[in-house]
Amino acid sequence: MSGEADIAVTLDDIAAFIGAIEDLGRGIANLFSLTTSDGQKHKVEAVFDDGVGRKAGIKKTAQGFAIVKDCHGLSPAQKATQDKSIKQVVQRYSYRKVVKQLQSQGYAVAEEKKGTDGSIRLVARKWGT
Repeated sequence: MSGEADIAVTLDDIAAFIGAIEDLGRGIANLFSLTTSDGQKHKVEAVFDDGVGRKAGIKKTAQGFAIVKDCHGLSPAQKATQDKSIKQVVQRYSYRKVVKQLQSQGYAVAEEKKGTDGSIRLVARKWGT
């Protein structure tokens, strides 16, 4: 079964998303088709490793981009690993978007702390104002 990741972040910057995948050391390919294990073909902008040895893709939608993942035949533990892996990519994408927005407004990241729960806390400062 293929499906789209259920996430609350609007993916609207393909370059930032690809950068997030590269930041995490995930393999990425600029392919235009992803065939999931159930035989469905999906038109995608890029394909990346989903954390369980399968591929996930970034698909253009009317709202921006969505993640297509292949979860057909995965055990509950594998699905949880896949979801965690994709959430890490989305978190890194969000991080890149926030930092880019801060920089565009003249801020610099002064401090970054990673929580034990995987959260990231940023402190930004704007000098000279």
